[in-house]
Amino acid sequence: MQDNSSLSPGTHHFWDEAAAILSGLIGGGRYGLKIRVPHAVVMTFLFGNNMSFRKKLQVIAKLAAEHASNLAAFAFSYKLVLAALKFCSRWINQSCGDANLNSLRHIIRTTLSLIVDGPQFLRKQSAVSSLNATNSPGMPEQPYHSFLAGAFGGYFVWGRYSGVNYQLLLYLASRIVVASMKLASEKGIRPFSSQRFRFPRVYPWAAAGIWGTVMMLFEEFPDMLHPSLKRSMDEIYRFRLSSSSIDR
Repeated sequence: MQDNSSLSPGTHHFWDEAAAILSGLIGGGRYGLKIRVPHAVVMTFLFGNNMSFRKKLQVIAKLAAEHASNLAAFAFSYKLVLAALKFCSRWINQSCGDANLNSLRHIIRTTLSLIVDGPQFLRKQSAVSSLNATNSPGMPEQPYHSFLAGAFGGYFVWGRYSGVNYQLLLYLASRIVVASMKLASEKGIRPFSSQRFRFPRVYPWAAAGIWGTVMMLFEEFPDMLHPSLKRSMDEIYRFRLSSSSIDR
């Protein structure tokens, strides 16, 4: 058995990042099953009245497998890209002190640095600038790295349209809007930093606008809504009691 104490710092970093990548793969798949199976069971048995019991089980298994495999693949690709960017960034920063670089190599290094680490204003002020510095395995070395890694996984894993993928996209989109407004408020960006835009004051108006809009779309342009939302709203707002039931 190999003694870890004999490994070089670079080897340590490599195996730590590999463990983080594997953990992401397992964690994503496990969480996907845990979150999707109960939801799929409830929704399938609630709205799948025209399906046989066997068909319902097949639908549940398909939805759970898709959600779990996509989360596992995304977590794996995200951690993998983060590790690749981290090692590229350290390699580029290590070459910064090389005085023997000619003008062409300097331009190439600067261009690579811009691609790997992003524009200067996006970089951390206390950025890791040498191979001797350490960073937690599986964590981005620069804020820009998390965007690149997430965009890569978003395109190649979640970019294929399906009910599950679209549902998660909508789930994230709404939370991004709210989080961005909160961030703008904390950063003092007007008008979001104004007392009038504080969450307790804004929430009732947001609820009024959103519910008013969705009901207008449902009544006037129902086909524009996502099928699952339309089915749910049909169940509520198109339900009719028969006259015989009322007479009784």
